[in-house]
Amino acid sequence: MAGTGDANAPRGRTRWGMVTAILSLPALAVGAFLLTMAVWVLVS
Repeated sequence: MAGTGDANAPRGRTRWGMVTAILSLPALAVGAFLLTMAVWVLVS
């Protein structure tokens, strides 16, 4: 039974890793855009 639990854990981590990788790029892009807008508003 221990083998079953060990087999499920990497799959779950892999799925969450893929979800994180897919969502992190748009999140970074949005964060960079907001940071750029904030700097632009403060400078202008």
